[in-house]
Amino acid sequence: MSAEATERERQSLRPADGQHPEASAALRRNERYLREFIEDLSICPYARMCREQQRLYRAVFLQTQPTPQSVAEHVLSLEPLSQFEIGLLIFPNFAGPNLVGDSHPFERFVTETRNQYGKLRKGSPGFFLVAFHPAMPMNLMNPDVAVRFMRRSPDPTIQLVRPEVIDSVRNPHHNRDDLSATIAEVGLQAVRSAGSDQIAQRLREIHQDERPPKQD
Repeated sequence: MSAEATERERQSLRPADGQHPEASAALRRNERYLREFIEDLSICPYARMCREQQRLYRAVFLQTQPTPQSVAEHVLSLEPLSQFEIGLLIFPNFAGPNLVGDSHPFERFVTETRNQYGKLRKGSPGFFLVAFHPAMPMNLMNPDVAVRFMRRSPDPTIQLVRPEVIDSVRNPHHNRDDLSATIAEVGLQAVRSAGSDQIAQRLREIHQDERPPKQD
């Protein structure tokens, strides 16, 4: 493939067919993460209802090194699909085929994508964008830092949340920051009660599920 063709491939972002073996494995890992961690420990008060009522959009992208512009354009294209209130964009090959890498490059990528999305939309966001990654640190010192551990998804993932979803579940007397703090506090208490080492091991097992062995 020529350099020009490779660049065109990077600039275009197409979800993988759900029947593709790699994509279907990533979706099953994500399903386990939602059910066995987020829902079972009540990390998010809205997660189960969103999934069961089919308000959750999930797509897997097998490209390596997608561009922030292409992802921002895809996020923008989802705004008219009002049946979806939460979105999960999953990038199992972000660091390269069968590689995970450190969380920081992906977090920077999500920040750049968020900035590009803001430029495209030119107004209040239709979605909030949040980075999830299997290498997020396990620091449970307090809720503010522990929330990153809650985002230890099995594959690099961008979570999309419509602002009105947050408004619908928060106490009308408190703002969005208060809701985030409450969710973080409840999540930290749940992890501590279940046993942080056991939860970390469960997340590692989900991460390894249906993943090809590393090549020497």
